[in-house]
Amino acid sequence: MKLIVHQLQRHGTDVLEIRLRHPQGQVLPPWSAGAHLRLQLPISDGQWLERHYSLIGTEGAAEEYRIAVLLDPASRGGSRWIHEQLAAGQALDVDGPFDSFPLQAEQGRTVLVAGGIGITPMHAMAHALNAAGQPFELHYLARSEDRLVLLDELRALSHAQLHLHVGANPPALEALLGTFSAGASLHACGPVPLLNALRERAAELGWPGAALHFESFGVRSQPGDRPIRVHLAQSGIAVEVQPGTSILDALIAADAFVAYDCKRGECGQCHSRVLEGSPLHRDVCLSPAQRAEGLCTCVGWASSESLTLDL
Repeated sequence: MKLIVHQLQRHGTDVLEIRLRHPQGQVLPPWSAGAHLRLQLPISDGQWLERHYSLIGTEGAAEEYRIAVLLDPASRGGSRWIHEQLAAGQALDVDGPFDSFPLQAEQGRTVLVAGGIGITPMHAMAHALNAAGQPFELHYLARSEDRLVLLDELRALSHAQLHLHVGANPPALEALLGTFSAGASLHACGPVPLLNALRERAAELGWPGAALHFESFGVRSQPGDRPIRVHLAQSGIAVEVQPGTSILDALIAADAFVAYDCKRGECGQCHSRVLEGSPLHRDVCLSPAQRAEGLCTCVGWASSESLTLDL
């Protein structure tokens, strides 16, 4: 659908909030906390980028959608185009909302953790919990105070216990999580190292996997990554994969038959058994046993020159 940029609002120096409305002023389709929109960005003549952004604010039917976009210094065009080129009154192609990260809180202790711009889905979840009259904890981590955004709205939520953690050193996760109690749930969004640290510490404190809900962001490729050759044992396909391109995308481009869903290392649908090679794991969903057997092709890489997958 076509939506119009109704308003742009800056939060600090690096976050831009975009409010989108229907061209004819119609009420927009309802959405739930944790949902996201898919935007098609016309970065240049004939070139488009697809980007996904979490909705912020109060869920349900509304006259406008709100998203907030961080300017990424390593941007490949998406966030930079939004910050430098997007203007009020402009029309954008928007798909969704998609409920990829639903709020799954019970009546027990509810903990929300946001790392940086990971506050966006947590912002919507905080509003939903507050509207339901359910107390919750929100831990908001940022490298500096100017990166804490949307604080006025969060501080106005009467059922929230808001904890701000500012600085390069992360908070003590043991104190943040505490020992698991029946009905407790943890929802977290942030960079992969934070989510992996939360998952590992939660397991040590007795949190079952079913109580942990993660959404990640950030580039998975690393500066030291080298090109790898991926062999598919069943189909006989061999693909050269360059750093910056996921193994999954390379296999899709080669017309290999692969299963996938989130493409962010969160669902495990693209988990593939590794027959040969040394995988590097960059997902936030696989158990130690699953990692010992294979990897998520959407975000995983290899320290060896090649991988052989059971595909």
